[in-house]
Amino acid sequence: MSAIENMDKRSKQIAIISAFAVIYAIMRIVPSFPVIGAPGASFSMSDILVPIYAIVFGPYIAAAAIFLGTFLGIVFGKPIIFLGWDFLPATMGALFIGFIIHGKKFIALGLLLIGILVFNLLPYTESFIPINSQISIPYNWFHIIAALALITPITKISIGWIEENSNKAIFGVFILAMIGTLFQHIVGGIVFVTTLGIFMESINPDAFPGIWKAIFYVYPLERVAIAVISAVVAAPIIRSIKPLLSKSV
Repeated sequence: MSAIENMDKRSKQIAIISAFAVIYAIMRIVPSFPVIGAPGASFSMSDILVPIYAIVFGPYIAAAAIFLGTFLGIVFGKPIIFLGWDFLPATMGALFIGFIIHGKKFIALGLLLIGILVFNLLPYTESFIPINSQISIPYNWFHIIAALALITPITKISIGWIEENSNKAIFGVFILAMIGTLFQHIVGGIVFVTTLGIFMESINPDAFPGIWKAIFYVYPLERVAIAVISAVVAAPIIRSIKPLLSKSV
């Protein structure tokens, strides 16, 4: 860290963005979950870095590192899936979590509500998923819970646990990562249907109801898994490097 400490503030920020963009790019080429509806495509292990970057560096540096890292990942061999808009879900996710950390949770809430609204207004999306002939459940039920969480004290409590660097920090990271990855998911859904469904027309419109139903059953487990891994990885990292980097950014 001594080399970073000797730089001026702007140079430090550029160095941090560049260094952590490379780490993000490397993780981008490590696959995690398959993308339902896009054969051969997969999410990346880089998703676990989104809340870590946002918590440690704040919204803007984190978003810049992820934006740059996404395109570096393409150079490293990660295929483009969404017409070059692949950067958007994680970049917006970093901004979202960063806003929460910096006390701007109502901006974050507005972004989440806008995301849910836009998703449901797009063609080929499903607002309700039929469970049987009598019961249908909102596709966005988990995203709605995340929105409700933003208007409770839970986020402030979570931030307190993280700032205290106590043993409860892991739970604070999990809660913020859970809310953040759900926002990232809704942005990803918008990008998915807009690029593959509307512009590229690579998915038959008749296939979308089945795709959304499959995603409906998978995404809660997928998002919880991402949040758990993020929390387990992030807690010791934040405890060790956040105090060192706080003066640099």
